[in-house]
Amino acid sequence: MTRLSAHLRVACAVGGAALAALLGAAPAALAQPVPAVPVIPVVTPLVDCVQDAPLGAVTARTVVLGYRSTAEAPVTIPAGAGDNDLTSGAADRGQPSTFLPGEHHGVALLTIDAQVEPALGWRIRDAVAAIDASAPACTDATVVTLSAPASTEAGRSFVATAAVSRLLMGVADSGSVGFAVDGGAETIVAVAGGVARADLTAPAAGAHTLVARYIPADGSGLRPSSTSAALTTVVASGPLSVAANSVVAGSTSAIVVVSRATTTGEASVDYVTADGTARAGSDYSAASGTVVLADGVREAKVRISLPPRAAGSPAASFFVLLQRASTSVGSASATVWLPAGTAPAAASADGPAGTGAVATVAGSSAPDGPASALPVADPTAKADGAAGQDLLLLIVGAVLSVGGIAGVVSIIRGVTLKNEGG
Repeated sequence: MTRLSAHLRVACAVGGAALAALLGAAPAALAQPVPAVPVIPVVTPLVDCVQDAPLGAVTARTVVLGYRSTAEAPVTIPAGAGDNDLTSGAADRGQPSTFLPGEHHGVALLTIDAQVEPALGWRIRDAVAAIDASAPACTDATVVTLSAPASTEAGRSFVATAAVSRLLMGVADSGSVGFAVDGGAETIVAVAGGVARADLTAPAAGAHTLVARYIPADGSGLRPSSTSAALTTVVASGPLSVAANSVVAGSTSAIVVVSRATTTGEASVDYVTADGTARAGSDYSAASGTVVLADGVREAKVRISLPPRAAGSPAASFFVLLQRASTSVGSASATVWLPAGTAPAAASADGPAGTGAVATVAGSSAPDGPASALPVADPTAKADGAAGQDLLLLIVGAVLSVGGIAGVVSIIRGVTLKNEGG
């Protein structure tokens, strides 16, 4: 091998290694994070309609303005500052400067001299809406105002309401409105009194767009219009249920548990108590409020106060009801059972332990003399208030301990003589 060949081999090896290193580094270089480009919300000006009124040498043109915003929050663009201007004459003529998310109509009225300014424009940043005779006349133009929940559970029914008006001419009393989510199949509802209401089913969890489109009746001469609103659907948190724990005699509160099958998402529900056979104020304390189950929480407890119940009160019950839930409800009521009021325990015949007191039972009467230790119906008890036989027995016991048998004989003899003398 010549020296030249050796040099060529070394050069090729070095070049190959350098190329391999470059190629190996390329993915890492490409993996470097690219700074995010901020998204500027798009606000589009709209001219809803114009209405001309000739007044001699002046033609007063009334202009109705609207707008459409893709922002998720209100956007402020100062009027007359360069990004929110009328294209000729005074830049600020009272046009809106705060723009809410979605599409809005009839937000402002301008009056101009159509003979002096036959063609004018409303510019917001790079978008311009023409204000001229080509705009719809206000006698024919319509506008739709959509009302629907901003957020709901996927698969759950919700109500969307569309109000249709003729801007300066009152409500539209004919035609229909088509409701659709994300450009899907429309639900067509007839307009009655300027309003159309539809029961819709929320789509899968995510961000969606709800559209309401006014469809004029044939021959009405009205123009179609539409509007949209953002709709966010979330995973269902599971049906809510309510149950009551057992209440024992003497309890000062009842515990009610509001629970759900899953812990996904937030759920809320109002609760209120209602009388059954138990009465608020005397058997339980009326209560109402709202239970909120945060994401990850399965149940919450509600404590309802129970005032002391009178002895002998019958068993009773009241209810706890669920209302206005943010999700579906499996069981909407729970029954709280209150046990019968317990009567005080009867005192012992000897009174409290260690006191030696004698209890008196209502309705009974005590004898005038000493109470007999024998049963009331004992045949050996002495009648007519005389000393009872039990007293003699006590004396006999005492004599036995002192005088023995002689004393007993003497007592018997004395009793016999007394009986013969009587």
